[in-house]
Amino acid sequence: MSPKSNWPGHTPLPKGLAAPARRALAHEGIETLEQLADFGERQAASLHGMGPVALAQIEEAMEESGIKFGTA
Repeated sequence: MSPKSNWPGHTPLPKGLAAPARRALAHEGIETLEQLADFGERQAASLHGMGPVALAQIEEAMEESGIKFGTA
């Protein structure tokens, strides 16, 4: 999915993330996986436009980057 960032704290969101999910995250000011981890899994899942496929993509990208919800 998304390669590890060269800058800690700046890991980009997955490239294949659907537009509605990207818009929902942008509306909350979320541009990186670290910001999303701080935002929280439950809150992210409740956003309009954030479906099960988008959540799976995000979880996979976070796992690849060693990022977990609540522990960014």
